[in-house]
Amino acid sequence: MTTDLYAEVQHFYARQMRLMDIRDFVAFADTFTEDGEFSHSPGQLARTRAGIVAELEDFHKRYDNDPLVRRHWFNMIIVDPQEDGSLLTSYYAYVINTRPGVEPQLGPSCVVSDVLVRDAGGQLLNKSRVVRQDRLLLES
Repeated sequence: MTTDLYAEVQHFYARQMRLMDIRDFVAFADTFTEDGEFSHSPGQLARTRAGIVAELEDFHKRYDNDPLVRRHWFNMIIVDPQEDGSLLTSYYAYVINTRPGVEPQLGPSCVVSDVLVRDAGGQLLNKSRVVRQDRLLLES
């Protein structure tokens, strides 16, 4: 793996998660393949871009009347290129929640596993994402 590839993956995630944080779920879903899969909570799996948008809109309704800024932070990224050209990535993710008048609160701490592929133009897209919350690892 090259440093250019590693930097490209980091840049992809930075752009992708800014879309999530500003709640542009259509643009976020567009960073997935048309048949992409996204699992961010236990027992939940969204398939296709339209399914990802619907899932995120439904999930974020809980924040409609909550003056909240959420930031997703990815770190400790491992990138494993595969023979077929896809990339298997694994990284730690934290969600930081900020509300007026109180200190920011750390939300879920997670380990995320992705499969990234390239579209016909060579751009990275998510084929699949599975998020595993650390608190659930401790409950087993």
